[in-house]
Amino acid sequence: MSRLTKLDRMSIEQRTAEAIKFWASPSDAAFPPETIAITFEVSLPWLQLKRCDGGGIPYMKPEGTRKVLYRKADVIDFFHGRKLKHTA
Repeated sequence: MSRLTKLDRMSIEQRTAEAIKFWASPSDAAFPPETIAITFEVSLPWLQLKRCDGGGIPYMKPEGTRKVLYRKADVIDFFHGRKLKHTA
């Protein structure tokens, strides 16, 4: 039996509330990976891979903690930069 992640334990209402909180916040607000995963429909392992391998969203680690935070403006800039204009 696999362990449930924090996202697996959240209800649809809780997930919706996280996305609304993200979009309603100022551009310098910081969010945990779970909020980014919910809002932009990416997986937590993908965010972690990008943190380790590079090429992902800029992130912060508050001193003295293991917590990872993403600034809203950085997240939006990252995903806007990934828009495709053609398939070739």
